[in-house]
Amino acid sequence: TRRVLNGANIGHINNLVSLYNTISLRHILPVGGEDLDKITGDVLLTRAGNDESAVFLLGEKEARAPHEGEILYKDEVGAICRRWNWKEADRTKLTQETKNAFLVIEALPPVSRNTVETAIHELAELVEQYCGGVVSTAFLDKDNREIKLI
Repeated sequence: TRRVLNGANIGHINNLVSLYNTISLRHILPVGGEDLDKITGDVLLTRAGNDESAVFLLGEKEARAPHEGEILYKDEVGAICRRWNWKEADRTKLTQETKNAFLVIEALPPVSRNTVETAIHELAELVEQYCGGVVSTAFLDKDNREIKLI
Protein backbone atom coordinates (compact mmCIF):
# COMPACT_ATOMS: atom_id res chain seq x y z
CA THR A 1 0.00 0.00 0.00
CA ARG A 2 2.84 2.40 0.89
CA ARG A 3 4.41 1.89 -2.56
CA VAL A 4 1.15 2.78 -4.31
CA LEU A 5 0.61 5.86 -2.12
CA ASN A 6 4.15 6.97 -3.04
CA GLY A 7 3.38 6.55 -6.75
CA ALA A 8 5.41 3.37 -7.33
CA ASN A 9 4.25 0.19 -9.05
CA ILE A 10 3.53 -2.91 -6.99
CA GLY A 11 5.00 -5.32 -9.52
CA HIS A 12 3.70 -8.78 -10.36
CA ILE A 13 4.86 -11.84 -8.41
CA ASN A 14 1.96 -14.15 -9.22
CA ASN A 15 -1.81 -13.87 -9.59
CA LEU A 16 -2.44 -14.70 -5.94
CA VAL A 17 -0.27 -11.83 -4.72
CA SER A 18 -1.91 -9.46 -7.22
CA LEU A 19 -5.33 -10.50 -5.93
CA TYR A 20 -4.48 -9.99 -2.28
CA ASN A 21 -2.84 -6.64 -3.07
CA THR A 22 -6.12 -5.63 -4.71
CA ILE A 23 -8.05 -6.53 -1.55
CA SER A 24 -5.49 -4.72 0.60
CA LEU A 25 -5.90 -1.53 -1.41
CA ARG A 26 -9.68 -1.83 -1.76
CA HIS A 27 -10.25 -2.23 1.98
CA ILE A 28 -7.11 -0.49 3.30
CA LEU A 29 -6.15 -3.62 5.26
CA PRO A 30 -2.78 -5.32 5.52
CA VAL A 31 -2.79 -8.65 3.67
CA GLY A 32 0.14 -11.05 3.51
CA GLY A 33 0.83 -14.54 2.31
CA GLU A 34 3.18 -17.45 2.89
CA ASP A 35 3.91 -20.61 0.92
CA LEU A 36 2.25 -23.21 3.14
CA ASP A 37 4.50 -25.98 1.81
CA LYS A 38 7.56 -24.12 3.19
CA ILE A 39 6.14 -23.78 6.70
CA THR A 40 7.29 -26.27 9.32
CA GLY A 41 4.83 -27.17 12.09
CA ASP A 42 2.33 -24.74 13.58
CA VAL A 43 2.17 -21.00 12.86
CA LEU A 44 2.09 -18.79 15.93
CA LEU A 45 1.29 -15.10 16.19
CA THR A 46 3.44 -14.02 19.11
CA ARG A 47 5.90 -11.53 20.53
CA ALA A 48 9.56 -12.16 19.84
CA GLY A 49 11.78 -13.23 22.68
CA ASN A 50 15.39 -12.15 23.02
CA ASP A 51 16.55 -15.45 21.47
CA GLU A 52 14.93 -15.31 18.01
CA SER A 53 16.93 -16.55 15.01
CA ALA A 54 17.98 -14.09 12.34
CA VAL A 55 15.68 -14.10 9.31
CA PHE A 56 16.16 -12.97 5.71
CA LEU A 57 13.31 -10.64 4.78
CA LEU A 58 12.16 -10.09 1.21
CA GLY A 59 14.54 -7.79 -0.63
CA GLU A 60 17.16 -7.70 2.10
CA LYS A 61 20.76 -8.91 1.74
CA GLU A 62 21.38 -9.51 5.44
CA ALA A 63 19.51 -11.69 7.94
CA ARG A 64 18.46 -9.85 11.09
CA ALA A 65 16.91 -11.11 14.29
CA PRO A 66 13.55 -9.70 15.36
CA HIS A 67 13.67 -7.23 18.24
CA GLU A 68 12.50 -8.51 21.62
CA GLY A 69 8.77 -7.81 21.96
CA GLU A 70 8.24 -7.38 18.21
CA ILE A 71 5.03 -8.95 16.91
CA LEU A 72 5.72 -11.79 14.50
CA TYR A 73 4.39 -14.94 12.93
CA LYS A 74 6.68 -17.92 13.36
CA ASP A 75 6.85 -21.63 12.70
CA GLU A 76 9.19 -24.25 14.18
CA VAL A 77 12.12 -22.90 12.13
CA GLY A 78 11.71 -19.24 13.06
CA ALA A 79 10.01 -16.03 12.00
CA ILE A 80 8.05 -16.17 8.77
CA CYS A 81 6.83 -12.61 9.04
CA ARG A 82 7.84 -9.68 11.23
CA ARG A 83 5.88 -6.64 12.40
CA TRP A 84 2.56 -8.38 11.91
CA ASN A 85 2.49 -9.27 8.22
CA TRP A 86 4.39 -6.25 6.94
CA LYS A 87 7.85 -7.82 6.59
CA GLU A 88 7.67 -11.23 4.89
CA ALA A 89 10.47 -13.77 5.24
CA ASP A 90 12.23 -14.82 2.06
CA ARG A 91 12.06 -18.48 3.17
CA THR A 92 8.26 -18.73 2.90
CA LYS A 93 7.54 -16.14 0.21
CA LEU A 94 4.94 -16.75 -2.47
CA THR A 95 6.41 -17.50 -5.90
CA GLN A 96 5.29 -18.70 -9.32
CA GLU A 97 5.80 -22.25 -8.01
CA THR A 98 3.55 -21.82 -4.94
CA LYS A 99 0.71 -24.36 -4.90
CA ASN A 100 -0.59 -23.97 -1.32
CA ALA A 101 -0.79 -20.59 0.33
CA PHE A 102 -1.55 -19.30 3.80
CA LEU A 103 -3.02 -15.77 3.53
CA VAL A 104 -3.64 -13.39 6.40
CA ILE A 105 -5.83 -10.29 6.50
CA GLU A 106 -5.32 -8.29 9.67
CA ALA A 107 -7.22 -5.54 11.40
CA LEU A 108 -7.39 -3.82 14.75
CA PRO A 109 -10.10 -1.49 16.08
CA PRO A 110 -11.58 0.77 14.83
CA VAL A 111 -11.82 -1.49 11.76
CA SER A 112 -15.09 -3.40 11.98
CA ARG A 113 -15.47 -7.15 11.88
CA ASN A 114 -17.82 -6.66 8.92
CA THR A 115 -15.05 -4.93 6.94
CA VAL A 116 -12.65 -7.80 7.58
CA GLU A 117 -15.23 -10.49 6.80
CA THR A 118 -16.15 -8.71 3.56
CA ALA A 119 -12.47 -8.59 2.56
CA ILE A 120 -12.00 -12.28 3.42
CA HIS A 121 -14.99 -13.34 1.32
CA GLU A 122 -14.01 -11.13 -1.62
CA LEU A 123 -10.48 -12.53 -1.59
CA ALA A 124 -11.77 -16.11 -1.40
CA GLU A 125 -14.03 -15.52 -4.40
CA LEU A 126 -11.21 -13.95 -6.42
CA VAL A 127 -8.81 -16.80 -5.62
CA GLU A 128 -11.39 -19.38 -6.68
CA GLN A 129 -12.27 -17.45 -9.84
CA TYR A 130 -8.81 -16.42 -11.06
CA CYS A 131 -6.49 -19.03 -9.56
CA GLY A 132 -8.80 -22.06 -9.56
CA GLY A 133 -7.99 -22.48 -5.89
CA VAL A 134 -9.87 -24.35 -3.20
CA VAL A 135 -10.28 -21.90 -0.34
CA SER A 136 -10.88 -22.40 3.38
CA THR A 137 -11.46 -19.35 5.54
CA ALA A 138 -11.36 -18.67 9.25
CA PHE A 139 -11.87 -15.62 11.40
CA LEU A 140 -9.67 -15.34 14.47
CA ASP A 141 -10.35 -12.90 17.27
CA LYS A 142 -10.08 -12.74 21.06
CA ASP A 143 -12.83 -15.35 21.40
CA ASN A 144 -11.64 -17.65 18.56
CA ARG A 145 -7.88 -17.89 18.86
CA GLU A 146 -6.84 -20.93 16.86
CA ILE A 147 -7.62 -22.89 13.73
CA LYS A 148 -6.43 -26.17 12.30
CA LEU A 149 -4.78 -25.79 8.91
CA ILE A 150 -5.14 -28.63 6.46
